[in-house]
Amino acid sequence: MMIERVKLFNTDALGVFAQASDNAVFIPLNTAPRVKRVLEGRVDVDVVELGLGGIAVVGAMIVSNSVGVMLPYNVDEEDVRRVKAVGLNVARSNTKLNALGNLVVANSKIGFASPRLAASTVRLIEDTLGVEVVRTTVAGLHTVGSALALNNRGFACHPQTTDDEIRVISEASGLRGRRVTVNSGYPYIRSGIIYNDGFALLGYTSTGIEMAEVSSALGIE
Repeated sequence: MMIERVKLFNTDALGVFAQASDNAVFIPLNTAPRVKRVLEGRVDVDVVELGLGGIAVVGAMIVSNSVGVMLPYNVDEEDVRRVKAVGLNVARSNTKLNALGNLVVANSKIGFASPRLAASTVRLIEDTLGVEVVRTTVAGLHTVGSALALNNRGFACHPQTTDDEIRVISEASGLRGRRVTVNSGYPYIRSGIIYNDGFALLGYTSTGIEMAEVSSALGIE
């Protein structure tokens, strides 16, 4: 297991540009070779580039876990092929709310989604990722996917997440979590990290205390 601060994508908002599961790390097509080398040298999963019609914010646009990946509705067949090549289920979304990574987060057993998503979209996510999806808010926000980082060991959430919201997440997932920030006080935890069950990469401005809190919350030592 590994937790580290890194400089990638010319930003500390790492999770906006990349997203990891226990099978792969998904990054923008034509990512700089230096960035790919940094990732390949630190993670023991496939590094997969996605085009998404020229959109670079891959982490904000997709939902993934160890079973499957939900892509935006308008992606081409090449992106579908790239996901299938690493052995994952794949589906195109049935909603024009394209930033699904900001709206949904999932591990291999449970997912959490914005209350604004239609029931048909939630069902499609469940079928693709092979998990039950629970609708909730985090810190009163519908952008659950940016405010909650969840793996199979625990969860880290926005510092203003309420006790009731933490109770919903804990009871549904069977996991414990804690309120944290990254990047010297940035509250949108999942937008600031790339992580799975075995590693977490944080923006370079994250403090030592934040690294320790993320490590504890996600069970990554």
